Amino acid sequence: MADQKQTVVDADFNAKSSTGMEPKIACLLAYLFSWLGGLIILLIEKENKFVKFHALQALILGILEWAIIIVFFWILGWIPIVGLIFWVIGWLGATACVVFAIIAIIKSFQGERYYIPFLRKLVDKFNK
Repeated sequence: MADQKQTVVDADFNAKSSTGMEPKIACLLAYLFSWLGGLIILLIEKENKFVKFHALQALILGILEWAIIIVFFWILGWIPIVGLIFWVIGWLGATACVVFAIIAIIKSFQGERYYIPFLRKLVDKFNK
């Protein structure tokens, strides 16, 4: 028999949310609408720490994604000769943000607090 990994469900996953939605739907909307969705859900949510965690992480991830788009596509992408390299780096960075958002959505539907690896310290700093 193979060992099966069991998912540890967050205590607030089934708790009431002050958004009026199920916690997993609130998390989905936070990641789906990038920084704006994260900000709105974070401002609305007062009770559920699970939803607040994912909304904060979605907000930070969305800000990072837009910063990558602005810097690498709009600013550095216009530099002659090396602009194409920055443009490709920008696409890779923005795509990585989208992939991590999809992973976080899936994990939130399973009731997990999934930390995006490069955002863990920042999320912990602001998540009180």
